[in-house]
Amino acid sequence: MTSNRVVALGAAVVLGVVGVWGLIVSIVTADAPDVAARLPWEFGTSFPLAALHLVLAAALVFGFIRGDARARIMNTTSGCVLFALGMFGLFAVGSPFNVFGLTGASNLLHFAASATLLAAGIGAAPVAVSEDRHSESRA
Repeated sequence: MTSNRVVALGAAVVLGVVGVWGLIVSIVTADAPDVAARLPWEFGTSFPLAALHLVLAAALVFGFIRGDARARIMNTTSGCVLFALGMFGLFAVGSPFNVFGLTGASNLLHFAASATLLAAGIGAAPVAVSEDRHSESRA
């Protein structure tokens, strides 16, 4: 199994657990006046953020199942989405535009996951080697 597939599966499990946990917490605290429900360690969540985590987890599982090339694409795409979410969170925390209920801890988690996914998706890309590479140098 390649590193892209391992990272895709690991990230899918983490995002799936966080997504389900966030979904449950945001449904239970739906009547709270604050947009963001608080998870342990000051992680913030909301229904849209939990749904986004579940969609990313499903995409990463799809990439894991379909092979290395798809896993690389899903790792890179999910990493870019999480990086954009982290950048949005830098400006949205403490403002009325924070529809995802992000906190500083959530931003840190999104940037860390983004770095991991992008490192696997971009940095661990397989190198194509032709079968006849030795026969070309003999001429």
